Amino acid sequence: MTIPKLAERVGRSRTLIHRLATNPKEGWPAPTFRPGSSRPEYPVKWFDEYWAKRQAGMTQGRRTDLKPKE
Repeated sequence: MTIPKLAERVGRSRTLIHRLATNPKEGWPAPTFRPGSSRPEYPVKWFDEYWAKRQAGMTQGRRTDLKPKE
């Protein structure tokens, strides 16, 4: 699935998905290309798992520095 379609799938911008896809620290797989196309494509199953894991790790809006130390 192409970056614009992945962005649409999760309701985020193409810019964000492109930034994630090109950041080596995110660990995206190498893209595939259809014959005659220059648009990178990524496996949908992999992306769904990646996105679920990424969203589960988000703490947006919560201050983590105020949690009591264990």
